[in-house]
Amino acid sequence: MRALLLRLSALDADAEGAVRVIAVFDKLIQQHLGLNALAHATAQLAECPVGLSDAAGRLVRRAPDGRRMNDDRPASAATHPVEGGGQVWLERSGPPLPLDQIVLERFAAAVAIQRDLDGTTAPRLGDPALVELVIGDVATATERSRALHLMGLQPSTPTRVLAVVGDAPQAPPYPDAVGHATVENTRAVLLRGGGSVGAIPGRRIGVGSTERADEAWRSWRRAQVAVRFADAAAASGAAWLHGGPVVDWNDLGGFAVLAEHVPVEEIAEISDVRALDRLAASRSGSIVIATLHAVCVNDSIRHAAAGMHLHHSSVAARLERAEQELGFSVRTPSGRIRLALALTLRHLRH
Repeated sequence: MRALLLRLSALDADAEGAVRVIAVFDKLIQQHLGLNALAHATAQLAECPVGLSDAAGRLVRRAPDGRRMNDDRPASAATHPVEGGGQVWLERSGPPLPLDQIVLERFAAAVAIQRDLDGTTAPRLGDPALVELVIGDVATATERSRALHLMGLQPSTPTRVLAVVGDAPQAPPYPDAVGHATVENTRAVLLRGGGSVGAIPGRRIGVGSTERADEAWRSWRRAQVAVRFADAAAASGAAWLHGGPVVDWNDLGGFAVLAEHVPVEEIAEISDVRALDRLAASRSGSIVIATLHAVCVNDSIRHAAAGMHLHHSSVAARLERAEQELGFSVRTPSGRIRLALALTLRHLRH
């Protein structure tokens, strides 16, 4: 292209300019801009307002500075038909410039191509394939940018990803949802912004961190970590150790490292976890495990007993039997930390 421009410039300055115009529109077509962005870019190139319309009468007009112009096309505008219906035009106030005709021709061709891309065969807003591209960490920057554009997102748009485990509904019940896709039995839901996330009955939900849209893969990875701490059967709003149905990665702190870096097979070999398994396997195992959870999330045995609607002496008796199996006291600060860690690891193993 550079060599061709050099030869043309020696022969005909207008010919060189024509090749430059063609090169500009070829680049615009490769970027798969929407019709509004395409009109804006053409207005900047022509240094005058431009517009386009389709067979249905829909109108797009842009000034060089990007302003929307909602009036009808001026009668004096230079026009060119678009294949498949409609036309494009330049609204130059003075006499036409030598390259106006080639600008119109290439503008019309670019509009026809973009209109085909925006047709029924093109990916649509919220298309699962687009969501997978955006949250995946293997797509190129160009592929991710294209997917974001088709979903109506800018690369810098704040987004979060949810990991939903369970029989997720076809349409996620979140007003800020941009799209969703199923990835390895987990529903990934892409949200615009950073609003609150409510529970869905019977589902576990992990909430990823708020990231730029072009880095949503990081939020998805963290949402997958957070959902491992969730428990669909627990009451909404419960503390993470109690297994709430919605767990935010931002609330996990250093515990997130456990899920990311401690292998499941190593968890099974930890003596404290094995002791909890033995307690859980006993006839009153579920009650004992629930009691240990209550002790961890309350600041005293009395408060734990009140939360379980039991007398504190009953809770104390259960703890005494549990401590014999665990081999340490759960009534001291260090004992509670050790118990909380064991309960967390056991939950992650499941």
